[in-house]
Amino acid sequence: MGSAQAGALGQGDWLLRGLVLGSHATQVQSTISTIGGEVEIASHVQPGADLSYFLSERWALQFTGGISRTHYRVRDSLIGDFDVGRVDSYSATLSLQYHFSPWGALTPYLGAGLYHARERRVEPATGIPDFSVEPVTGPLLVVGADYHVSGDWFVSASLHYLKVPTYRFEGDGFSSELQANIWTLGAGLGYRF
Repeated sequence: MGSAQAGALGQGDWLLRGLVLGSHATQVQSTISTIGGEVEIASHVQPGADLSYFLSERWALQFTGGISRTHYRVRDSLIGDFDVGRVDSYSATLSLQYHFSPWGALTPYLGAGLYHARERRVEPATGIPDFSVEPVTGPLLVVGADYHVSGDWFVSASLHYLKVPTYRFEGDGFSSELQANIWTLGAGLGYRF
């Protein structure tokens, strides 16, 4: 068996990836009661992990889960620009992936699925009243690749696109609605078991 074939992922394999993730929001649309303005979502980098189970040499289910931390800011409101605070959320995704050229050292893939996020903790900025954030569920698309390095080790990279449906912030005397697209780029190491 050649080295590329020996490194191929196949039915019954699990692949655990540890990644560095960078997230960036685009096409952010928001409405803010009373004071107007626009909500900004700060880009951020954080560690992450995912787990894939191979149903066959070409098809896999991928699960990710963890805590995401997002900072929000308001700009161009009637009272100026200001920080809103930080929201920590439990988040999880599940996607079905199709892997191309599964017998080569480099295995690109495409996938689609769903994500869900719900509030874990809200830390309002100074002077901002407590607020809550609605849970959100939406579609995701993923493109990525795994490269077999040696033995059971792989180098991995991926790009996730999340379409965030409209969700609400509710607080004492104010409310806001927000919609955005989130792009998350990940790179790291994978281990097969």
